[in-house]
Amino acid sequence: MKPERDAISGELTTGHEWNGIKELNTPMPKAFRIWLWGSIAVAVVMWLLYPTWPFVTDYTRGLLGYSSRSVVTDQVASGQRHRVETFAPFETQDVTTLAQDPTLRPQYEASIGVLYRDNCMVCHGRDLLGQNGFPNLTDGHWLWSGLPDEIEYTLQVGINADHEDTRYAEMPAFGRDEMLEKADIADVVDYVLAISGAEHNPDAVARGGELFAENCSGCHNDDGIGDLESGAPSLVDAAWIYGGTRQDILKTVNDGRAGVMPSWSDRLTEAEIRMLTLYVLWAGQGDD
Repeated sequence: MKPERDAISGELTTGHEWNGIKELNTPMPKAFRIWLWGSIAVAVVMWLLYPTWPFVTDYTRGLLGYSSRSVVTDQVASGQRHRVETFAPFETQDVTTLAQDPTLRPQYEASIGVLYRDNCMVCHGRDLLGQNGFPNLTDGHWLWSGLPDEIEYTLQVGINADHEDTRYAEMPAFGRDEMLEKADIADVVDYVLAISGAEHNPDAVARGGELFAENCSGCHNDDGIGDLESGAPSLVDAAWIYGGTRQDILKTVNDGRAGVMPSWSDRLTEAEIRMLTLYVLWAGQGDD
């Protein structure tokens, strides 16, 4: 079809027609042409000023020498310097000294809480109350002392972890490894229930006490109060890591326990470990 003049607009057509619709040969609006050429000019300027075109092993650097990598590196370094300045007390003071400073908690507790939630919450819970298999960090019951430097050390080396100085604590499997008969295990469980103040079978306590003295007192002491040196828990209080019902204790004595606390010395800085130590101490001190 040849171009013709449109009867309504008076413009020439391009000669193209689709299903009865004819295309007018009208020029692009001037504003659009200005915008197009302007954007091309801006692009050329940007090509010259900033890194743009890739080569096989390199790229054009641009006249300004701009590098987003350098910007990010500078921002990270600035953030690290700010963090060091903000948390300076934890960088320079030992944890025992820090624990005696009452001004630190209101100033840093919220910030350290983020560090705790990022690393510890999955096991010990957001509120530090623990869960089955993971101890409550807000009470006064400790496996290895509640002194600041002892808590710090546990965080550093872990428990049953892969650190060369890790703390080891393992409850033998008296039933699974056939160290005690089922009846003897039942008597020991009744003895433990008795000394912890729980419901028990009085007839089994005497027998269980003798078995306890022969097999359990080496770790838990004669009266069942536990031993901070070996990490053996007290059996006379209300704190139970794996549960304190008859069935829970039966399973523990029969199958044994060997919980794992990761070593954080290769994952966190010394200052961050001190912060977490204080956070745990503060959680057990209430809001006083």
